[in-house]
Amino acid sequence: MSDKKIISNRLNKLRRQAEEKADRMTEDLEALSPSETRQMLHELRVHQIELEMQNEELRLAQAELDAARARYFDLYDLAPVGYCTLNEQMHILEANLTAATLLGVDRGALVNQPITRFIYKDDQDICYLQRKNLFEIDPANSWQANESRTCELRMLKKDGSPLWVRLEAAPAIDTDGAPVCRVLISDITDSKRVEVETAELEARKRQIQKTESLGLMAGAVAHHFNNQLQVVTGNIELTIMNLPPGSDAVTGLTEAMNAAHRATEMSRLMLTYLGQRPGRHEPIDLSETCRRSLALLQAAAPKGTLLKADLPSLGPVIRANPGQIHHILTNLVTNAWESADGNGQGIYLTIKTVSQANMLASKRFPLDWQPRSLPYACLEVSDEGCGIAKKDCEKIFDPFFSTKFIGRGLGLSVVLGIVKAHHGAVTVESEPKRGSIFRVFFPVSVEEVPLNPEQRA
Repeated sequence: MSDKKIISNRLNKLRRQAEEKADRMTEDLEALSPSETRQMLHELRVHQIELEMQNEELRLAQAELDAARARYFDLYDLAPVGYCTLNEQMHILEANLTAATLLGVDRGALVNQPITRFIYKDDQDICYLQRKNLFEIDPANSWQANESRTCELRMLKKDGSPLWVRLEAAPAIDTDGAPVCRVLISDITDSKRVEVETAELEARKRQIQKTESLGLMAGAVAHHFNNQLQVVTGNIELTIMNLPPGSDAVTGLTEAMNAAHRATEMSRLMLTYLGQRPGRHEPIDLSETCRRSLALLQAAAPKGTLLKADLPSLGPVIRANPGQIHHILTNLVTNAWESADGNGQGIYLTIKTVSQANMLASKRFPLDWQPRSLPYACLEVSDEGCGIAKKDCEKIFDPFFSTKFIGRGLGLSVVLGIVKAHHGAVTVESEPKRGSIFRVFFPVSVEEVPLNPEQRA
């Protein structure tokens, strides 16, 4: 029963008692003496004053109740968290303004709507599980115990954007005796964003530490390998020189020498991966350097593979080693046509000039590289192949890593080493079955490209 009804009943009861007493006094009034009449009038006046005082107290109590109710609704509606009441069908019976504001809708748009309408599709199961825990259990063990459940899920705003929330739900009984659920909704989007950023920073830190460890190991192995190979090749050469001409052993030793040279080349590539073989740098026209490589790349590509290029007629100019730029392009294009799995898909080469703002911050290698506020030349190779799984993106530049078979080589690792030696970076965009985009960035040079002999003539 409401407070107003209680006060109204109390006033009506007092009025009835007063009327009954007044009627009895009127009947007895003629039988009273003057002194008794005066005494009765005095008592009536006292009763009247008492009633007036009681009435004033009731009016004050009513005013306090109205003020308390107003304060309650202010606290409920303007609370820093959302509140709503749900029935067994998970329909919203009541909601405060904060809940409506969190979802970007009017409060009227929430009432009588299923709360699942505002929950992210992939998180619907979490909501149904909470309903089962709250409603489909023994009321004697739950409703009286006032047990609560907490979960984290994503809700949808009016504009369709997700909102991370923590739901704290507790069972209750409404005024009609029906089971309901009181839900507290807290916005945890910022804390979730901090968790993601912290996880990304930790992953970047681990990747940088792994790269440093690989560098130390690869450097030590490469130098030691080189020293041992020099001993091997030197002894093979001396042995060949001491053999009589036409000896059958010469053929076998020559093969051994060739294998030693190939191992030396692998060692050289490992040093390139470390950025310890930068080569001689000079101002070059990046578009022209890549243009000279296109015919060879198209000839080497699998049958049906189409290499399309969009290159400026001039520039951009970078300070680089032409042979290493050809090596980068060859490795990226080879990686692209291998991802096509022989389906004859296109490979696209683009060169342009970009600013710092147009470079991806995520999936950028080296991880600790930061662009300067100057223009960069961008060499982009994209394909329509199988793409790269998210879990493999951080491994593709590791030496000998491959998703196809073990011991693939140092292709992308060497690309990263050359790029580091040129003070640049590589970014990767890829999704499984949707292809990949590799972008290589080099600082633009203000130097002029020297003329070759034909241009001088």
